[in-house]
Amino acid sequence: MERIDAQLVALRLREVVADEPKAFAYEIGVSLSALYNYLNGRIPSTEVLFRIARYTGRPMEWFLGSHGVDTVDLMVEAARNAASPSVAVAH
Repeated sequence: MERIDAQLVALRLREVVADEPKAFAYEIGVSLSALYNYLNGRIPSTEVLFRIARYTGRPMEWFLGSHGVDTVDLMVEAARNAASPSVAVAH
């Protein structure tokens, strides 16, 4: 199973959030604080990632950076990461 690159997920999120984080957070149904955690390297839960993908029109795999990797494996890891405590550093 390939590891999810949290920094790649954050980079891709920054790409789609652009300069409207408050509106983006509202549209996907998360707090602004949660969105900033994702932008700083915390991997969103599968449910949140699904909402982000649906809202942006991009496949979930694009955010995870999978290239020929089993999507189910990546989603299992994303669910595990969401369940484990994580520390995000705010800038």
